[in-house]
Order: sequence, then structure tokens, then C-alpha cells
Amino acid sequence: MKLQLKLFCLLFFSFIVTGNIYSSKVRGIWVPDPQYTNVLKSYKNIKEFVSQLDSLNFNAIFVVSYASNKTLYPSKVLLKNSNYKHIDSTCFLSPFMKTYNIPLKSLTGDPVKDLINEAHKHNIKVFFWFEFGFMADIKLATPENNPILAKHPDWQAIGNNGEPANYNQHDYYLNSFHPKVQKYMIDLIMESIKKYPDIDGIQGDDRLPAACINSGYDLFTIKMYKKEHNGATPPLNFNDSAWVNWRLGILNNFAEKLYKKVKAKNPDMIVSFAPNPYPWSLFNLMQEWPQWVSKGNCDVLAVQCYRNDSISYANTVKVSQDFIEMPENKKILFTPGVLLMVNGQISDATQIEKQLETNRKLNTDGEIFFYNEGLKDEKIKKIISKFYKTKSNFPIIYP
Repeated sequence: MKLQLKLFCLLFFSFIVTGNIYSSKVRGIWVPDPQYTNVLKSYKNIKEFVSQLDSLNFNAIFVVSYASNKTLYPSKVLLKNSNYKHIDSTCFLSPFMKTYNIPLKSLTGDPVKDLINEAHKHNIKVFFWFEFGFMADIKLATPENNPILAKHPDWQAIGNNGEPANYNQHDYYLNSFHPKVQKYMIDLIMESIKKYPDIDGIQGDDRLPAACINSGYDLFTIKMYKKEHNGATPPLNFNDSAWVNWRLGILNNFAEKLYKKVKAKNPDMIVSFAPNPYPWSLFNLMQEWPQWVSKGNCDVLAVQCYRNDSISYANTVKVSQDFIEMPENKKILFTPGVLLMVNGQISDATQIEKQLETNRKLNTDGEIFFYNEGLKDEKIKKIISKFYKTKSNFPIIYP
């Protein structure tokens, strides 16, 4: 009864203040790892970055927490599951820590804590973005050149040609169907939540959960398939519908397990996914995100609607909306990804303006920009200021 009364009060208060409990919009920005941005390399940079976001009326930061086989913080989970010799070796911020407090001294000495603390001072939420997810590397990943496969060579995803699996000749994956690989990812995520309990949410993207469409031909997955199919082997045609559906079931179950694990740890923790547009995501990376949404295993859906022109962007957003089927008694926020940077170059400001106009016409729940370096462009900042005229709290997520 007390919980129902509390929820009613929250709903009533939100309605009185805004006129609509879902009128707030997500205004997010992705922050990649340090090879692409200097945000986390000094306390001064963090303060200036958060101050800029505050002045532009943003309300969410999605900071990369796992990329290039390293984490945002020293990770015991990664150390245990790799051939790294020291815990500092697991952290991609380690090379910058000797100069982190120059010229401005941090009270914590921890860039992650500082980012969270500074953001929260300005009512900006911070999400850990697990960019790499199930992907092993952007180049051929083998036990000889990959720190995780060096420790667990049996975790390698294998294609129907018997070679390391990839779908585009440069993204190579761990075996997403292996229970130990899945446990590793969940352990990594839960470690981050435990280490930084003030974090507001976590996010998987086009690599979590995901698997190359031609993968599943490793010895472990074949054995698992045989056990469930009276000794029959998987078809060599990786597009065989029954074979696809069997593998999709494993990944969809992972999405549900991850969601429940995070919520069990902290019911207020927001779970977000940023997959590719559907059905491309299904045919290439086995991401059946409409199922995650309909089952209620997602709070914020940030489909990467990355397009360089406004017409194709609008079409991508519309198609994505068509595939969204909300579960009963739950509102899932749809916040399409907008490209501020394309191959290291800042996007055309006119196209950004048109894409934001599209989001208003189609009544999306906001947007998330990829990525923060685009905010250095004065034209981009002017357009964002036009659309983000006043402060807006991050929307309340209701169960």
C-alpha cells in the first residue's frame, strides 16, 4: 500500500509540474574512450565538459566503460579473465593518471567518481556504456593477440567456414552463446554498479547482446545444439530460420537476464540498449530488439538512427517506431541516436537541425548524440541551444 501511495504521489506531482508525466525528454551525449576525446584525462577537463553540458541544458552522459578490451576503471573481473598482469593494465585511463590532477586537483583522484559527482551537481545522469559488449576486437582476434582469448581460447566465435566469426570483415566476436562469456559480461557490468553505486544506468549497444549472423559453429555451441536436437548438427546455412531462431533465443534470454540482474541490484538503475535499426540488426548481428522491448527488458531504447541526410533519418526513425510494441503498464523511452561526428568529421549543422525537427514531429522521447567532440562546433551548439532552450529533467522511469 505504501509503495502504491508513493507511486501515486510521484505521478501526481509530475503531472502538476509538467502537465504530462512523459513530457520530459532525454538529452544525451555519448563520450567515447580517450583515443577519441580528452574529457576524462584531467579533472579540469571533466569540470569544463560538464559545465558545457549544463549550459546547453543536456541531462544525460553515456560514457564508454568497456572498449578495446579495457575498462574505464581498474577491473578485477577483466584481470581474472585476461592475460593482463596487473589490475591497472585493465584500465584505459591508466596512462593519464600521473597527470590527472594537473593543473586542477580532484578531491577523489578518480575520474569516474569525478564525472558522476560533477554531473549530479547539475542534475545530469551518467550511464556506463559497454561499447565493446560481446565483440572481441575490430581486427582479427586470436589467442595470440587478444588478452581475453589468450586466457579463454574456447571463447572465440567461429563462423560456418571454420574461421573466426565476423559479419563485415573487421568486427570479430567472442562466442555470445557461451554461458561463461555471458557470465563474464554480466560480472563486468555488476562490478561497475558495485564499484560506483551512484551511477544512474548501464547501456549495451550494437554489440550487446549481439552475435555475427554466421557464428555459432564453435565446438561448444555445436555440442549444445546437438544436445537439444537429438544429435543433429547445425545447418551450414547460417540463415536457416530454425537455426537463427534458436540462436536468437539465447541472446534474447541474455537481455532478460541482464535486465533482471541489474534491477535486482538496484530497481532504480536504468537499463538502456542502443542497437542498430531493425531488421538490419537482426540479419547481421542477431539483435531482435523489438522482443526486448515487448518483454519489458529495456527502459531506454536508443536505436542508432545514424544517417547523413534528414530524409533517410526520418525514414529510419519512423520504421523503428513501427517495430516498437510497448509492454502493458510500462513506458519505454525511444531516444534515437543522432550523428554529430562522421568518420572524425563534424556533421553538417543544417542536417542536424532537420533531424532534431524530425524528432519533434515524430514525438520521440528525446535523442542521444554521437559524440561529444561535435559540441566544439559553434553551429552545432547554436542549433542545440535552439532546441534545448530551458532545463529539462531526465524522464522518470516507471516499472
